[in-house]
Amino acid sequence: MVRWVWRPGKRTVLRLRDRGLPVAWLQGRLQSLGYRVGPIDGVYDFLTEDCICSLQRQYGLKVDGIAGPQVMELLRDSQLQAGSVLQAVWGVIQGDAPIKVKRRLSEGLYSRLTGLFLHCFSIEEAGNIVGGIPEVIYSLAESTQVRLVPVISNLQHDIYDELALEALLRHRHARGRLLDMVKRIVADPKIDGVALDFQKVAIGYGRRFTALVEGARKLAADYHKSMYMVLVPNDGHREALSKHVDNRLWASLPDRVILRASLEHVSGTPGPKMGLQWVQNQLTRVYRYLPAWKLMVILPVDGIAWRVDGNLREYKYLSYDDARRLAYQHQAKIRWDMVEKVPFYDFMGDEGRCRVWYENSDSIRPKLEWLNRQPLTGIVIEPMGGEDFRIWEKVDKTYRVQGMGDQTRSGNIYRDSHRCPGI
Repeated sequence: MVRWVWRPGKRTVLRLRDRGLPVAWLQGRLQSLGYRVGPIDGVYDFLTEDCICSLQRQYGLKVDGIAGPQVMELLRDSQLQAGSVLQAVWGVIQGDAPIKVKRRLSEGLYSRLTGLFLHCFSIEEAGNIVGGIPEVIYSLAESTQVRLVPVISNLQHDIYDELALEALLRHRHARGRLLDMVKRIVADPKIDGVALDFQKVAIGYGRRFTALVEGARKLAADYHKSMYMVLVPNDGHREALSKHVDNRLWASLPDRVILRASLEHVSGTPGPKMGLQWVQNQLTRVYRYLPAWKLMVILPVDGIAWRVDGNLREYKYLSYDDARRLAYQHQAKIRWDMVEKVPFYDFMGDEGRCRVWYENSDSIRPKLEWLNRQPLTGIVIEPMGGEDFRIWEKVDKTYRVQGMGDQTRSGNIYRDSHRCPGI
């Protein structure tokens, strides 16, 4: 005899005094997440409503006690069902893993990491996918118990290659090879998912891009793996998250969306790679389209040196050690950007006046504290290996690896005894 199991639809709405199998499913999901919902009796009572209020508050949803589409989407999330922690800490490394990263991983300095994003696959000029996962990464993952998620990107030498992405989207066989690569990645039992970092989709290729992402999403789901997508907000577009791509794609297809500041600073006013004000403003925009629990935020932990003479705007990226060494060589006075909460200094070089912003433990602290108050999935530290090692003390104090039912988390379900407003 086949037992029928109820699943919520896209328009399912449950509220106080509803009864039946849908309510029993809802109560079962809440109970599996640690909410004290009482007996699973299929009756949407006041206790069930209180648990929904706590869930909505914890994940940044509108608190009304009604289990609508947003609540149902959250409860069906594959990572949440698997017991993934909220406020996780991830890292980003290149596929060949610098020696310093390997040593620190083996020494347990990054013991708080939930996973690693590996930038080891890229798009060539003709649209072909090249790269691979080094065997050393597998051994590191086994010894540190971190998840591995390879990234496929059109990022080349700190610049997103628009022509390479266009070649990929233009040719059907190139898109087919990409999906074949995705299938090989997610079929690997040692890999926990795949991430797509494709930026600068050209006009006229939005639908092909969406179809490509849909294909990758289906392959990941077939192997019960997660799919991540990197989002670089379009500062020049008031409404769109990214040019020429339907905003609904970001909410419907990836399991998680990774928000990052643009790596390209060729145009615009010189400034830090990511300041506190920037991340606050961008998250406010992104919240209009995406639920906070689907979002991760990349925190760059290196520096950027600008040449600011005349109208010329040139830049290069620096590790923390290089930024401090440069300041020492030029006897530069370190100052503090009061708006973006980032240290910087000026010096005169052979090619003119330069200004350097960089990240240290003092600049990472206000960003960590503000992001920790947001109902985000977590943060991503990038790049690992050249950072001020003291930032890990700040990360460890702010983002402690906790289970979904950890009673130390502020506003958690066990201490949240007050009812919804107006009920």
